[in-house]
Amino acid sequence: MAEQRVHIWAGTTNKTEEQFYKYFDQTKFLKDNHSFNTDKDYPRNTPDFNLRSQFSKAIDKQYDYDANWITIYYSRKRISIQAAIEELPIWNDQTEVDIYKACVNKGITTANVILCYADDELSIDNPLENYNDMLYIGSFNIPG
Repeated sequence: MAEQRVHIWAGTTNKTEEQFYKYFDQTKFLKDNHSFNTDKDYPRNTPDFNLRSQFSKAIDKQYDYDANWITIYYSRKRISIQAAIEELPIWNDQTEVDIYKACVNKGITTANVILCYADDELSIDNPLENYNDMLYIGSFNIPG
């Protein structure tokens, strides 16, 4: 089994759960993309990329992110960053330690939101300062 690259974001938000998850909503884009692929009378020669989710725009995905490879933990209460990391499908102790150290180095010791996105091809060279109240922690390899 090959290594898998995961990207981690973590932080604290005061948004409601509905407000927080709106950032990841790709319903409009998926519907438009489906019409582009199936409707012979579709008015443009490409789907409307402005309809992509805010998350996809922030990570510069041409289409939308693959929902099968994202894990999002949201809670109204802050928990330790270690407990938040344990909510993710990492399953490798050393990788969890590396993620923990990276969070602490960025000043994150508690969080109420954490996100893991598996994408071997994604490269975030110049991270934004804010991704829906989360910081980009970094990318990590999970041994296979």
